[in-house]
Amino acid sequence: IVLFVGVIAWAVISYRKKGRFHAFLEKRLPGVVQTLSLLNTSNISRKKVFLVAGLSMLIECIGITHIFLSARALGLNPSLEMAIVGYSIVLLLLMSSPFLRGMGAVELALSYALTLFGLSTAMAISVAFLFRFFEFWSLLVLGIIAMIGQKNSLFLRMTPSILLFVLGIVNIFSSITPAIPERIQVIQNMLSLEGIHASTWIVFISGFILMGVSVYLVRGLRNAWVMAVILTSVSFIGHLIKGIDWEEATLAIVVLGSLIYQRKQYFIKTDIRLLGARIVPGIMLMATVIVFGTLGFFWLNTKHFNADFNLWESFREAVTSFFLMNVDLKPATRFGKDFLLAMHVMGGASLLYVAFLLLRPLIFKPQHRAEEDFLKAKELVKKYGRSSLDYFKTYYDKEFWFSPEGEGFVAFKTTKKYAIVLENPVHGNDHSMTEIIHGFDVYCRENGLRTIYYRIPESSKEIYASLEKKILPIGQEASVNLVNWTMEGSERSALRNAVNKLTRLGYSFRVHPAPQTDAFLQQLQSVSDEWLKDKQRSEIVFSQGLFDEKELKNQTILSLSNPEGKVIGFINLVPGGKPSEANFDLMRGTDDAPGGTMDVLFAKMFDYLKSEGFRTCILGMAPMSGIEKPENVEERVIKLAYEKIKQFSHYRGLRSFKDKFDPDWEMMYLAYNDPYDLFYLPRALDKVIQP
Repeated sequence: IVLFVGVIAWAVISYRKKGRFHAFLEKRLPGVVQTLSLLNTSNISRKKVFLVAGLSMLIECIGITHIFLSARALGLNPSLEMAIVGYSIVLLLLMSSPFLRGMGAVELALSYALTLFGLSTAMAISVAFLFRFFEFWSLLVLGIIAMIGQKNSLFLRMTPSILLFVLGIVNIFSSITPAIPERIQVIQNMLSLEGIHASTWIVFISGFILMGVSVYLVRGLRNAWVMAVILTSVSFIGHLIKGIDWEEATLAIVVLGSLIYQRKQYFIKTDIRLLGARIVPGIMLMATVIVFGTLGFFWLNTKHFNADFNLWESFREAVTSFFLMNVDLKPATRFGKDFLLAMHVMGGASLLYVAFLLLRPLIFKPQHRAEEDFLKAKELVKKYGRSSLDYFKTYYDKEFWFSPEGEGFVAFKTTKKYAIVLENPVHGNDHSMTEIIHGFDVYCRENGLRTIYYRIPESSKEIYASLEKKILPIGQEASVNLVNWTMEGSERSALRNAVNKLTRLGYSFRVHPAPQTDAFLQQLQSVSDEWLKDKQRSEIVFSQGLFDEKELKNQTILSLSNPEGKVIGFINLVPGGKPSEANFDLMRGTDDAPGGTMDVLFAKMFDYLKSEGFRTCILGMAPMSGIEKPENVEERVIKLAYEKIKQFSHYRGLRSFKDKFDPDWEMMYLAYNDPYDLFYLPRALDKVIQP
């Protein structure tokens, strides 16, 4: 430590005096020098630096005193040297331990160090654990209680699954390790040896099943919860019967309590209509194994089991062997032993297979969408539409859920676990919106789906918060105020130069009102295909559209053509949620389009829309952007990914492109129910955006 502190002191002094260390950093790590220079120019209070150092030393003195008092509390007469040496070892381990402040290592090392000062091993361990109880263990327990007490915490959501997995491991190890003789003697006075052995086998098999069920429990399956409750109860009884193992039984009670406390989190059901078809193979497998065992026991020679079984006795032996309870049957030959082992293996495997069939979740099957549903949804959009995404809520890829009164609907897509809703429901007022969201959540819960609401505007987030949903910012949407739009002024000089340059070169902008001709749509198709190939992208949907000739045929197209008349870029206008609001969908250009093509297309589009009387043009969302001051871990992760990770650099490019037009930015949000949902969200969103 002295050497380390000495090196640090030399480095600081050398850097401040621009000595060898400063020269080394300038040559090898110029970025570090730049950062240190910024720190050097900062207004750092020397008084506060010494205050921090003094308080840090005081904390270490408290730690030394803590060990001293722990020894005194146990009736010892410790020396100051013992307390200093003991705490120094603790400090070294705390500095180097990557996990839970040296849990285990500190207790062991401190106990050993204290024995060097004449303490017995038992007394040294007592001092070490008393010190660690107040220094670490009590704080750890309080921290866990605080995490569990936090409403909808991820830790609380995962606790039953983790405990169930641990119980499974405990069951297995408890079954294969010898029981305590004194306890066995007590239990033998009440139960037969065969019953004790049978309970051991049951606990052993339940351990494997519990470990598997814990995985399904994470997914929120109701059947997994029911099976976990049953197996945990069986484990509790089994541990008491097989050897009065009250320690393992206590763990089973704790697991059972956590399952009951969190019971509302497990609601994804099995489809009753499919359960029969699923369970038939399992029943057939079980029946086949039992028939095989019955015939085997009936036909086997008496020398293999020293018994001549009749048909009923053979069936009984097959059933008990299948359920791993045939502990009183003693094979007389190697073949008989192998046959009995085969029955146990096939029985255990069959039970695991049936458990798997029972745990398979309900797969939501969207109903066939009638043409009347699309017409009804479009009528409601006309009547209540107010969002830039309303057009995409009636796109061909969406499912609809209509409110009981028929005056609102939700547009969504589903994955195996989630219903992803596009923005707000279409509704008449905020009160009906709240009722629609609640009603749709109930509908999804009944169908084994969790809900996520994607791209919620700033103005609506309080409604979702009032429904106890969590809110996460996911990016900002840009909109251009067309009333104030102008190509004049110094800030528009680059844009004017781009427009004037392409105009001089013979490029022309055109507005193509609907309907479009097939020949023109074929030109646009080639532009779109070339753009997708050049950008190495594929078509996506959900919050935007794809190149669909049927849709584009009835939309206004804005195009830019080269002097030969070839279309090199286009934008299609789609209906907005408000009469004064314009919106577009596709923006695509060819590989040989000159630089600034999209800038010119957008500038011309704004001029055209303004002349048509529109007041606003929606430019769409720049994902992950706009989080200036993160308020929690999730927001810090999004901000870090947006700013630092190369994979998301195109989002920064998109933001930069839209910033050219000085838009207004509004934050968009994601509404979800549980922190657990964020683990599955990226995969779910990736699935719903596929055409």
